[in-house]
Amino acid sequence: MSTRIQSQQPTATRSQPEKGAPARRAVAPKRPVFRDELSTGKGRAHRAASQPAGGNAPAQDVDLAFARQISALERAVARGVPGAKEEFANVLRDRDGVASAIAEVEAKLAANENPATWANVQPKSRAKAEQAEARAQLKKQLSDLKDFGVKVAKMNPKQRQDLQNFFRLAKEDPEGFKRFVEANKPGASQGPAPAAPVAPSGAPANIQSAIDFGLSQLGAPYVGGASPFRFGTPGDGRTYQMAGQRAYVSQQGVIGYDCSGLMVTMLKKAGIDISRYGSSRAMKANLPEVPKNELRPGDLLVKNGHVSMYIGNGQMIESVPSGVRVTSASAYINDPAYSGHRPG
Repeated sequence: MSTRIQSQQPTATRSQPEKGAPARRAVAPKRPVFRDELSTGKGRAHRAASQPAGGNAPAQDVDLAFARQISALERAVARGVPGAKEEFANVLRDRDGVASAIAEVEAKLAANENPATWANVQPKSRAKAEQAEARAQLKKQLSDLKDFGVKVAKMNPKQRQDLQNFFRLAKEDPEGFKRFVEANKPGASQGPAPAAPVAPSGAPANIQSAIDFGLSQLGAPYVGGASPFRFGTPGDGRTYQMAGQRAYVSQQGVIGYDCSGLMVTMLKKAGIDISRYGSSRAMKANLPEVPKNELRPGDLLVKNGHVSMYIGNGQMIESVPSGVRVTSASAYINDPAYSGHRPG
């Protein structure tokens, strides 16, 4: 039911106060109070149901955020700003991806509201309850997706590339992605949290394959000692120890690496077999040395006792006791104990 409210406000006319009389404060006329379903709980439910499914982030906000970013990049492209054309293409790709994901959830919402969807669910009370639960979940999913879409639209090129690497990791190695997410949860590891994966530019295709594989293993545990499982083979749950080193448990079914094991495994993905140099000491002694100021993606930074791979953009990937991680290569580059080596 709805109540038609006729305006009962009298037309106000201003009159000038008599000279010398105190000014009178204008008093707004009282509005009549009507109580109908719009002021009841039923009315609140009705208004909530009529709101856009996206909650606080309606679709036009996502569109507006992308439109602003695209407009700015169009100007940058026109001015010939380096990298603007590539970033423009990336933003268009992300806009289309977000729009597709939103459309998919909206289609599910529409199907949920179709009586035919619940026609075979009995009794009707159960169908109604399940429909309401599905509606709430889908609306929450849509709201979160739109909030995420606004954040994607506002990302800088570095954040955008990180996001693409996350999606690629989730698609190509779900278990590796899960390990990475778990390793980045607060308090999940005792060492520095792994950095977001960064895809280097200019690496040969085979080296890029090696680096991509390494990035897919972020967060994998450290497995050292004399363990044969340090080359990415699922562990057997036993403890292994090499003379002069601490003992390591090779967790049952868990894939892990030590520093040299990770390098050997990564380079195999590039078609480069250095398994005969299964330790950092052997790599340092046998692989061709290159000046550290001439490092290329795929080169190793080695000292007797540790090895990492340079992946470009000033970063490296390594396996340390807190797990496989990406971090800045500057400390090793500036440390005279480390030397650069080219595996192939």
